[in-house]
Amino acid sequence: MSIMLEVKKFINSEYIGQYAEIDFPVEAPEEAPARKEKKPKKAMKPRKARRDYDDYDDIEAELDREEREEMGLPPLPEDDEDDYEEEYEREPEGPSYERMRIHYVEEGNGEPLILIHSISQSIYTWRNIFSRLSLNYRVIALDLPGHGFSSRPENFSYTIEEQAKAIELFMDAINIESAHIMAFSMGSAYALQLAMDHPERIGKMVLIAPGGISPEMPMPIKMLDSSLFGGVASMLYGMRTVEKVLTECFFDLTRTMTPEVVSEYYKTISDRESRRALRDSFHNYEDEHVVGRLRMLDAPVLMLQGSEDKWRTTDQSDLYHAAMPFAGFATVRNAGHLLHEEKAERVIAAILEYIPAIQPEM
Repeated sequence: MSIMLEVKKFINSEYIGQYAEIDFPVEAPEEAPARKEKKPKKAMKPRKARRDYDDYDDIEAELDREEREEMGLPPLPEDDEDDYEEEYEREPEGPSYERMRIHYVEEGNGEPLILIHSISQSIYTWRNIFSRLSLNYRVIALDLPGHGFSSRPENFSYTIEEQAKAIELFMDAINIESAHIMAFSMGSAYALQLAMDHPERIGKMVLIAPGGISPEMPMPIKMLDSSLFGGVASMLYGMRTVEKVLTECFFDLTRTMTPEVVSEYYKTISDRESRRALRDSFHNYEDEHVVGRLRMLDAPVLMLQGSEDKWRTTDQSDLYHAAMPFAGFATVRNAGHLLHEEKAERVIAAILEYIPAIQPEM
């Protein structure tokens, strides 16, 4: 299959792939932690009215319209909140669970290999390597909750622990007892959490540029983590912001940065609920406990990092590499943070060497 056909197969669409339903356990309403911090009311002198979320939604919608017109994209359909709530409402027979739909694509035979993207991404990030890996493994790429075309659950805080649990339940739903895992950037913490909680379910791990929010990341991302400005930053996270962020993630912009790539990345974070999931994912990303437990990891790990990665320093990579007892490390030359998109052939070669393909007996 040509590279062009492989990429076209991964153009973001809710009609590409399959859906698995999982029942995610939630706390009773009176015990559930608040997803958003609220300041206590204080007696104050009269002041000018400040904008509420509806005001920001109007601003956001206007920005979206302008950006999509400039990019030549059709306007977004009007949100039908009643239909959305009906589709994803909590199951009446189980008030302690919330039903989620997980979007995924699957192809190939052999040992299972699950691909886990980072925050603000979708299965689209694996477009250059998915089909070729499927010649050697049973490859499954999923959209994490709140991302791509999976559910934007109501009772979900997008913590590392919750995402790891969602991946575990997803594996149950598609009858995978254990699998190899490949995870990218901040998605690596979800995979590591699962591996430390349930080592029996994980084979080998490939971590591409693992780590959390770093000082080297651009201001739009660091703003999303802000308690004070995160909500506004998520609403203003438009197509121009996506283009700016992607520009820092690639080394060779002439070959990788196209209007189509920017458009496809933006497509699944362009509505209100997706942006709130984006903000919560960054704001609730606490990886200290994961990093602190790396020495307990039993799974063998291969770390891959681009030599021109602007977001991951050598010290950050050394921290992960030195802490994991069974970890190897390889640098991919002339590649930035998104090295699996930029240097697909080199990444595929490293995976095939690290995880020898074992085809099932006929």
